[in-house]
Amino acid sequence: MLGHGVRVLVGLTVVAASLAVDAPLEYTGRCDEPGETCLITRADNPLPLVELPKYRDNALSFASIGDWGCGPYNCVLKPDPNHISAGATQKAVAGVMAQVAEKTGVQFVLAVGDNFYFHGVQDVNDPLFDSVWRDRFNQPSMNVPWYVTLGNHDHYGNPEAQIDYSKAGFDKRWILPNYYYTTVRDVGSNGKQLQLVFVDTVILDEGYGRTLLLEKIREGIVQPEALARYDSRFHIRQKAASEQLLWLEETLAQSTADWLIVIGHYPVYSGGEHGSTFSLVELVKPLLEKYKVDAYISGHDHNHQHLQHNGVQYYVSGNGCLRGIVKPLPMMEFGAVDPGFMHHQVDGDVMITTWIDMNGRAIYSHTLKQKRNV
Repeated sequence: MLGHGVRVLVGLTVVAASLAVDAPLEYTGRCDEPGETCLITRADNPLPLVELPKYRDNALSFASIGDWGCGPYNCVLKPDPNHISAGATQKAVAGVMAQVAEKTGVQFVLAVGDNFYFHGVQDVNDPLFDSVWRDRFNQPSMNVPWYVTLGNHDHYGNPEAQIDYSKAGFDKRWILPNYYYTTVRDVGSNGKQLQLVFVDTVILDEGYGRTLLLEKIREGIVQPEALARYDSRFHIRQKAASEQLLWLEETLAQSTADWLIVIGHYPVYSGGEHGSTFSLVELVKPLLEKYKVDAYISGHDHNHQHLQHNGVQYYVSGNGCLRGIVKPLPMMEFGAVDPGFMHHQVDGDVMITTWIDMNGRAIYSHTLKQKRNV
């Protein structure tokens, strides 16, 4: 199941820390170096054989991909093998995603942020719309709606341009009506519904986004003038932050959907290179639990992860073109660093999420039972 070249280290014991549970847990595997091929799983729940998803009548199938914004030339600014090869990696991921979408009847895609490295787009005519997205995801199976959320790198350019691109209808697949929004999709013909709630986590954590920007400027991959541009929109983000939290609680409280998923760029919990986002643990996590959200989907850390805490599933897929690192947390069920994406299939009272790598291998799957309206 692991395939050729996968290295697994055995016997790592993780002692509970600030995000701990009551007892230490033992894990198998560790991914310490960017680009290392490895898998992490709970030692008491070894990885089963995983099959690629198949077409299911009357199911709702969709894909999600995060941190995918490297085209043929825009990521070579950072001269290391991971970034130099990122454009080719993204192209490979796009090809596999299109193949899986064709076989399973994917009806839409969730783009989970960092859509355009390293400083977003500048206006609606930015060539990155074509080189990163339209030229790479032009297969017939990818001619479906793309529900978009913004990441920190998108905010380092002109985030309004991605919204305006949607409103002007330059490509009707690109759906981003606002910084935060919601949509409802029918699940087959059985009368059930899935509600997707998109939030802008960069707006929710102003200090974190600015700290990351300063780091990228020091690394030389974002130009210094980006800081003034970012700071000039501070008043917009500040106003939107409080409004968004009120909107989020109201939207979740009013939802009557059978399935409820929240999507944001920053993870709530993560064992990746950036780690958990403690502002979201404080502000967003209580809402997810209070209103029985099924799953929170995110990116930002360049890896795959499945974590769960207090009844909420946390699905991370932030390696659409880059490899990061991941270390176990007490609530982690799975982690990996091979680039790829997630495939989701809602079929009646279950949702199956499968993590798929750039070689077309299904490396992990999780089946979630319906908990709302039952």
